[in-house]
Order: sequence, then C-alpha cells, then structure tokens
Amino acid sequence: MRQKQKIDIDHICALANLKLSEEGKARLEPQLVKIVEWVNKLEELELDLTQGEVYTPISFPLPLRPDEVQPSISSEDALFNSPETGGKFIKVPKVIEEK
Repeated sequence: MRQKQKIDIDHICALANLKLSEEGKARLEPQLVKIVEWVNKLEELELDLTQGEVYTPISFPLPLRPDEVQPSISSEDALFNSPETGGKFIKVPKVIEEK
C-alpha cells in the first residue's frame, strides 16, 4: 500500500495559472489526492505487453475520402470583415501577460 501523497496545491495552481482562495485550495486538495491515488492503482495491473495486441474503440471501417485540392478564398476576402489588419494578417489583442 502506498503512503498518502502530499499535493502542493500552490505549485499546481501556479502551473495552471489558477488564482484560488484558501477555501478553494482546501476543497481541491482532497479531490487531487483521490485522482493521484486512482492513477497509482494502474500500476497494480498485470499487463502482458509481449503479445502486441492493439484494440481500437471503433469496430467498423471509417469512411475515408481521397484528399483533393480545393480552391480557397483569397487573403483579401478572408480579411474583409476583420476589425483590424496588419498586412496579410488579422490583428488580435495580446492575451499573454509577462510576469
């Protein structure tokens, strides 16, 4: 039996860019502990990987169509309704903040 793992909630929140209150962190920690314990149970499975069997979730052949070159719209038409452009590109607001 594995010993109960300690979860570093502050580190996980920093990685996920989450700003949680202390109450939110307290609610999240036991949930994450349960998830980690469940994933660790996978190590208990006895798998024989030497047979090389592959199972797919789809039991019927997928309908495939041949790749065909199709005409696309021009850059001017693609940019026509954009609120702001820069050359041949659509300008969008910056969403990544620097720390």
